[in-house]
Amino acid sequence: MDNLTHSLVGFTLVRAGLGRRTPGTMPAMLIASNAPDLDIVTAITGGAVPYLDAHRGPTHGILGVLLLAMGTAILVALGQRIGSGMKDPERRGSVKSLLVVALVGTVLHVLMDLPTSYGTRLLSPFSETWFAFDWLPIVDVYLWALLIGGVAAARRWPEARAAIARTVLLLAILFYGGRAYAHQRALAHAALSRADGVHQPCAIAPTLTRHPASIDAARFSPGQCLQAAALPTFLSPLRWQLIRQYPNGYELRQHSVSALTDEDQLWVANESDAWITAAERTWTARVFLRFSRMPARRSVVLPDGSRQVRFIDVRFVGGPFQFRRDPEMRPPFVATIVLSPQGKVLAERLGQ
Repeated sequence: MDNLTHSLVGFTLVRAGLGRRTPGTMPAMLIASNAPDLDIVTAITGGAVPYLDAHRGPTHGILGVLLLAMGTAILVALGQRIGSGMKDPERRGSVKSLLVVALVGTVLHVLMDLPTSYGTRLLSPFSETWFAFDWLPIVDVYLWALLIGGVAAARRWPEARAAIARTVLLLAILFYGGRAYAHQRALAHAALSRADGVHQPCAIAPTLTRHPASIDAARFSPGQCLQAAALPTFLSPLRWQLIRQYPNGYELRQHSVSALTDEDQLWVANESDAWITAAERTWTARVFLRFSRMPARRSVVLPDGSRQVRFIDVRFVGGPFQFRRDPEMRPPFVATIVLSPQGKVLAERLGQ
C-alpha cells in the first residue's frame, strides 16, 4: 500500500487504544508503519534498477521487520531522553514497550502490502519469492476515504475518538473481506472460460500467488491456458482485470462482478526469438523478470537496424485510464533493451 494508507492505519490503531499507557506510542507507530519502505534509499543512491531489485525485499522480510522495529523503538526512546520536557522518567516509554508498538507497525505494513496486486517478498533475504493475494490495488481510494473520514469524525467528536477509531478498523476489516470475496468470484470467472465465452479451464488459478512461478510453458500447447488471475482496478472494487496466460501471450478483459458480460477485451503477445534471449541476459532484464509475475516480451527492428526488446508487466497494462496493446507503461512496469545488429547491448533501462 501507499505510505498515506500505512500512516492512517497506524494513527487509527493508536487512537483506538493501542499502547495508550506507553509514552511515545504515536511517533513509534507512525515511524514503524513506514519503516519497511526505507528501501527507497536504493533509488536515491543507485537509481531505478537497484531500487526495483531491492523493492519490498529485505526490509519487508521477517528479519528486516524485526530489525526495523528495534531501530524504531531505540530511536523514539533516545528522542524522548534528549527532547525537551522528557526529563521525567514517568513520561518516557520503555524500549520494551516501544518495541511492541513498533513491531505491530512493521508487521502490519507487510501484511497490508500482501493483499495488493504488487505483493511482497515475505521471506527475503532468504528467498526472493513474491507473494500476493490481489485483493486491492496499490492505492485504494475507498480505503483512503474510510480512514480519512474516521480522522475527520474524531476531530468533530473528540470525546468519542476511541470508539470512532475502533469502528473504522472494524469497517476496514469488513472492506478487506468484501474485496477478498469479490476477488474470488472474479478469479473463478477468469479460470473457467475465455473472453469469447468458451469453457476452457486454466491449469491453475491461485488465490495466493507466488512468483517466480515454476510453470513450464513448453508443456502446454499454444491454445492451453497456463494460469488465470483477477487483478483489482483503481476506480471500482467491483471491477476487475482478468488475465489468462497462454504460452504465446495473455488474454485480458475487464469484468464487473455485478455484470453478466465482460468488456474491453485485449490480447498481448509474448514473443520469443534470439534477440529476446540475448536481452534477457542483461542486468536490467534479469531484475525486471524477477519482479514481473506476468512478463510479455516484444522484439522490433528500429530504423537504424538495431533491435529493441521490450518487456512489460501485463499485470499493469491498462491502469486506471488506458487499455490497449501498446500502452504508455511507466517504470518499473516496463524494461527496454536496445541491441546492435551484431547483438551488442547499446542501452538498457526501466521505461519506454
